[in-house]
Amino acid sequence: MSNRDNFRQRTKTAVATRAGWRCSFAGCGKSTAGPSGESPEAVTIIGKAAHISGASSGTGSRRYVPSMNPQERMSIDNAIWLCSDHADMIDRDEVTYTIEVLQTMKRAHETRQSKDVCTGANHDLGAGLLAIGPDVVCMGDIENVSATSWTLRLNRFVIGDVHKLIAFINEFANTPAQDRYILSNEQGDGRVLSEAPELTKQADGFALLCPIGLKFPRVDVQNLGSTMAQHPITNDVYVENGSIARVAGLAALPQIIRSALSMQRGESVFHPNAGMRFFEYFEEFKGSPWLGWLLTLDVVRQASIPFTDKFTRRQSTPLPCITRVRSFELLSETPTDN
Repeated sequence: MSNRDNFRQRTKTAVATRAGWRCSFAGCGKSTAGPSGESPEAVTIIGKAAHISGASSGTGSRRYVPSMNPQERMSIDNAIWLCSDHADMIDRDEVTYTIEVLQTMKRAHETRQSKDVCTGANHDLGAGLLAIGPDVVCMGDIENVSATSWTLRLNRFVIGDVHKLIAFINEFANTPAQDRYILSNEQGDGRVLSEAPELTKQADGFALLCPIGLKFPRVDVQNLGSTMAQHPITNDVYVENGSIARVAGLAALPQIIRSALSMQRGESVFHPNAGMRFFEYFEEFKGSPWLGWLLTLDVVRQASIPFTDKFTRRQSTPLPCITRVRSFELLSETPTDN
């Protein structure tokens, strides 16, 4: 007789369905179910409902928590749907794949699946949100990449419409330099447009040929210069060992990120077009599946698109050493202290 607290079949089916029958392991997303050639009704399943906290106290049961009761171990809250490879992997390394790590993976994957269902997104490589300047955001993907151009396939407008896009193309010569860009949240990167894009209508949407400049150079994080440290709670400068505290290199990065993401567009008297658009997106898209993706695009913009300081004439990006934005997690949709 087994002393394992195994999942019921309905729990396995539920966790697999909530995962879209795709592996929940970060960066995998492999399809785990499909037709079998054995019969017209047969299916092949290569996924598993894996226990986040071990099913038993026996040898080989990883992340076992004695205080959990059998019902808790058998519940869907303790299940994560994985492909067979990653199901085996997490049970060979409980140091790396802790309960907290697996819960975060599951939550992030189910959130993505929910957004895909709401927005009609698919799992094509590169499919996601694309920004063309500040007033046009589309669902789509990047069909072709070269050193001098990106070709975008646009499927659905989230912000703006085709008329806005045509206006951006026609008025490109008069567009401020900081607004001539394209961004991709799937690539986690963006480029400055070197010329006006070219739009072509296709049967399933639009194709946009975007001439681009070179990737804006990043600074090695170890070479970030010394600056006055800001207190992590008050954001004020403070004294340490009798002198004003300073930070440099990697130690300065959290402060740079916090400062860049905290300044909203319009707050700076000297640079009114600089800063994040978080507040704008919160106001317009709160509760929408687009919100997290739009915030990701805005972080991509801060990492990849330079602005010119009107006093020093120096070009830089607010996040000068970020080469790619891999993920962005919205922890709350409720602002605190505005």
